[in-house]
Amino acid sequence: MKIIGIGKELPKQVYLIADSAIIKTNKPFFVPHFAQSFTGTPAIVLHIDRLGKHIAPRFAHRYCLAVAPAIKVTARRLASEQPTEATSALANSFDGALLLGDFTAVDDPTSINSSVVTMEHNSENASRGSLNDMGLDFRQLIAQLSVYFTLKMGDMIVVELGASDIELKMGDNLRAAINGDQKLTIRVK
Repeated sequence: MKIIGIGKELPKQVYLIADSAIIKTNKPFFVPHFAQSFTGTPAIVLHIDRLGKHIAPRFAHRYCLAVAPAIKVTARRLASEQPTEATSALANSFDGALLLGDFTAVDDPTSINSSVVTMEHNSENASRGSLNDMGLDFRQLIAQLSVYFTLKMGDMIVVELGASDIELKMGDNLRAAINGDQKLTIRVK
């Protein structure tokens, strides 16, 4: 299984995330000691359900049949103080960097682009975003990534959405929903 991350800054940064980075809903996120500041950004996760390489955009909708909301955690100070590719990977791919909600089956793949991910921080609406807000089409994204990676069943594409980052602190409660359906609850410890 591969987890491919897509950053929200322009030009879009592509990075790989270790599978040990995943924290599922109702599990705690323990603030690591290696950086001073951690932020959370809402993200949408595309679950790949077929094997494919060099996928044409017109067929790409067949490769994603489920989506999930997520919160992508970044070690901000680590990323900003040493802006190299290696430190960027460390800042985005450490253990616990992907807070992943439950997947929802997609009945109409054309709705993926307009699916809205919302994030609550301590019971207050904190951030929201969609692929449309980012000017992205999931079919183009799958097609472009399939040029470089063979996409396999179980792979995930995590797209950070263009919403504001929230600084994470011990004691915070985080929730994420997709199209109003809450699928992720995390406590920061």
